[in-house]
Amino acid sequence: MTQYNEAAFDPKAAKYEEKWEDYLTHTHDIFLDKIDSSDSDTLLDASSGTGLLAGEIIKRGMPFRELVLNDPSQAMLDFARKRLEGHPGITFTNYTVEKMPFGEHTFDGVICLNAFHFYTGQEKVLKNFKRILKSGGRLYILDWNRSGFFRLVNRIIKWSTTENINTRSLVETHDILKDSGFHISEQLDWNWRYWKFYFIEARK
Repeated sequence: MTQYNEAAFDPKAAKYEEKWEDYLTHTHDIFLDKIDSSDSDTLLDASSGTGLLAGEIIKRGMPFRELVLNDPSQAMLDFARKRLEGHPGITFTNYTVEKMPFGEHTFDGVICLNAFHFYTGQEKVLKNFKRILKSGGRLYILDWNRSGFFRLVNRIIKWSTTENINTRSLVETHDILKDSGFHISEQLDWNWRYWKFYFIEARK
């Protein structure tokens, strides 16, 4: 299996939002309507990309005490820094998700948007998410749903890219979350154009 290579995302950073504009608008709107926060929350966007989601969180006035934007691609993170430069409560880190070294019980919420299929060690990632979440902390995942007709689309995507693509169905993600000790509080799936997605909120 092709391993995740953060450097592969660096040359895509400049045109990432332009190329995927409609896709990003759709998934970000759905995601933002499903998550919540308070002004005492410390949040982690585990694969923040260019900081587009964080920018929308701020535009919508969603409260938080601190929002940590992490991405293994330095070029993606540079775009996020430019977008959010000077905003209070925003910090940036540059770790692979499997090896984020944050302390135990650090975060009230962890965000994983459009990224779970890129992780080569998904069970290890979930174990790390659980470790860094506070008791009762929330994990939000929105990703591709490898079920039905999207199995064919997913196969075509895997053929056409050198990136790691390890897409899960909603049922599979539900099961590995439960096996990792999470409690599922909400889930849904839907179709949009030729994409199929799922959303899950899980709690520690």
